Formats: sequence, structure tokens, C-alpha cells
Amino acid sequence: MATPKVAIACQGGGSHAAFAAGVLHELLSPAHRDRFDLLALSGTSGGAVCAALAWSGLLAAGPEESRRRLHGFWHDLGARDPLDAWVNAWTQLLFSLPFTVNASPYAYSPAAEPRLRELLARWVQPEALPADRAARTRPFLRLGVADVLNGGGAALDGENEKFSMDDVVASAAVPPLFRAVAARGKLWWDGLYAHNPPIGSLLDLPEKPDEIWVVRLNPLRRREEPRTVDAIEDRRNEMAGNLPLDQELTGIALVNRMLAAAPALNARFGYRPITVREVAMPLEELPYQSKLDRSPAQLHRLMALGQDLAPTLFGAASVVVPPEG
Repeated sequence: MATPKVAIACQGGGSHAAFAAGVLHELLSPAHRDRFDLLALSGTSGGAVCAALAWSGLLAAGPEESRRRLHGFWHDLGARDPLDAWVNAWTQLLFSLPFTVNASPYAYSPAAEPRLRELLARWVQPEALPADRAARTRPFLRLGVADVLNGGGAALDGENEKFSMDDVVASAAVPPLFRAVAARGKLWWDGLYAHNPPIGSLLDLPEKPDEIWVVRLNPLRRREEPRTVDAIEDRRNEMAGNLPLDQELTGIALVNRMLAAAPALNARFGYRPITVREVAMPLEELPYQSKLDRSPAQLHRLMALGQDLAPTLFGAASVVVPPEG
């Protein structure tokens, strides 16, 4: 059987993206990395950070460097010293209160962005990327962002000579924790408002993937009706985060059905069936505020869970059927 060309797309979800880091860490291990041909990586928000870490590591020195960067970033992000642990705990408390206090990020200096930039400089090292565009295209990189002024979104490409740390920060700039980020002549917010993560842009690459593997962080379904304020807010956030992803997956499913009914479309328009597989974080009990939790225990737990579940992507049972409706 031929080795499939695969594009991996990592959904955003704050600290929950440690799960995506674990998935990538395991897929790039000696046990699995020869089972697929990694064509591209895409991501949004925390998923964009994971995609950029894996991509930059592969370009720098190969899979083991990618794994080192994924582990190093999420280890360093953890709130380990007493003051940082105290701030992290108070953040969880404030976001769990039955009321919110709104403040513009332009009225104060947000602390999240400088810390993120410090870690990205340490672990993505954008200034050390190859200058040659061709050397930055295997794998390709696509980061989801939302256009603040014009609406819609984009998938920023890693091979562009304008690629910088700003692109990664822009994909994670969820308001009001971040100000809008200026990059490539526009102002961007977190890509979850447009592409979470980018899927369609993976179909426009010079090389076409045989398969797209999705790392989903937001639960697709719930067993019970949310009735409390917290449960309603959690579900609203999950559905909003899943909507762009499910719309793009539905588009792929539609093309696959058209090709099955009319194979001539393949030869005439260059379309081809795409297999979509998914690994989903199974922890439905985690509340929304846990997406801001940087406790080492949670980050370690999520990364280990991603490592455990990554091999399910190789099973036939992981093929995605988009929800109806």
C-alpha cells in the first residue's frame, strides 16, 4: 500500500491545544512517522502554535527537533513558579464567576501577548527559518486568522517571505485578551472566527493531500441539555468553535459524493476524493475557563492523552462523517 500524503489540521482551544501537541509529538515519533508522508500542517490559535512548532522543527532538523520544540513550548508555558501559579489560579476563578467585567485591551497592556512572543521566539525561532521559499514548503504551513476590518478570514502561508512571529500571534489573538495584531498589511484576530482550523487552503496546495487528519478540541456532541449558565456558555463556545471546521468538512464530503456519482469530474476538473480522519479530545467535562488554565498538571495530562490517542488516526473507524443539518 502506498504511503498516503497527509495534511494535519489542528483546531484552536487555548491550553487545550496541549492535546494537539501530544498528537503531533506521537505522530512524529519513530513508531509512526514513516507510516505517512506529511504534506502540510495547518492550525488556528493554540493549534496554530502547535503547527508552527512542528513545522519549524521539521525545517530545522527533522522530526526529533519538532518533538523537542512541542514538548519544550508546552513545558515552558506551564505556570510553575509560585507567582505565576497564583495568577493562573485567579484567572480560573475570575472566568468562573457568574458575571463578567469587560475592559478594552487598549485600556491596559495585555500580559498574554509578550509572554507568547517570548516563547515563540525561543521555540519556533522564525528568524532562523530558511530564506528560500522552496525550502519552506515540505511541509507547507497554513495559519488561520480573522480579518478585523474587512470580515472573513485567511490562511497565512509559511513559505511567504513576509512570514513572521506576528502571523502566529495573530492566529491566537482572541479578544479581549489580545489587541488586534498587524501582519502583512492587515489587522487580525484569532482565526476561530473564520477558519478553525484552515481546511480549504489545504486543498489548494501545489500537491494535493490524499488524507486530511483533523485534531478536534471542541466536543462535537453533548449527551445532555445544558441548563446552567456555565453549561450554556460552554456549549455556545464549543458550537461557535466547531462551526467553521464542520462547514469545511461538509464541503469535502459533498465533493466526495459528487465524484462517486460522476467520476468524470475527476479527469475534467482535477478533483479527487479526500479521506478525512479525526482524533478528538474526549474530555467533555472540562469547562471553558480551563482553556486558560496553564497548570503543569493539566498541560501534562492533555499532552499525554494526545499521545495515547494519536494512533487511532491510522484506523478505518476514524473516518469522519460530517454532521447533518
